[in-house]
Amino acid sequence: MSDKDPATLLRLLQLADSGFPTGAFAFSHGLEGLAAAGRLRGEADVAAAIDAHLREGFAAVECPAMRHAFRAAAHGDLPLLAGIDRLLDACKPVPVFRDGSARVGRRLLESAAPLLDDGTLAAWRREAAAGRTSGHHAVSFAVVMRAAGADEETAALLLGAGFVNGLAAAAVRLGAIGQVAAQRIVAQRQPAIARFAAGCREASLDDLGGYLPLIDIAGLRQPALAGRIFGS
Repeated sequence: MSDKDPATLLRLLQLADSGFPTGAFAFSHGLEGLAAAGRLRGEADVAAAIDAHLREGFAAVECPAMRHAFRAAAHGDLPLLAGIDRLLDACKPVPVFRDGSARVGRRLLESAAPLLDDGTLAAWRREAAAGRTSGHHAVSFAVVMRAAGADEETAALLLGAGFVNGLAAAAVRLGAIGQVAAQRIVAQRQPAIARFAAGCREASLDDLGGYLPLIDIAGLRQPALAGRIFGS
């Protein structure tokens, strides 16, 4: 993306904004379960949880999958996109995380498709809507970003920024931290987002997989939480 292309920049900012209707705000990615277990008691705990998500979720699964999906979308390769989607099914053994990723991805496709005239996006949306593929967020995000005119590097940074911003916002809603602390956490993690986004550039699909035992346990316990406010 050129810095002399304001139309593309504005379009990407719209699509990546937390206010864009994807339903992502409904998911805490395990933070609510950690809070219920007494493991999210302040800024240090929230920062540690986000660091784990960045290292084992974003860098090990989401960003590599998105990069491969971006390349597949550039060639209109729907079978490869579907294959990456199946890999993400396997990489998300916790039902609430797997279902949440698919729900957010499909909502992104539904909301973005009317704004972007792109054949691959339209075809991928049809596949997901028909239930022939899950439509996981990382794959759908890649399809949408390419259709909107982003390059792969910009898409990786936008994915990472949204990942961290969403986790920090969930921690605020849980009452674990305040707004200022959330912004401090986000700002401090921007170098890591850039480093991890660049570091997974050459990762193969065989490399996909992270290790988040406490967060996975929190996700498994999520449906039984009393008075829960998030879907994961």
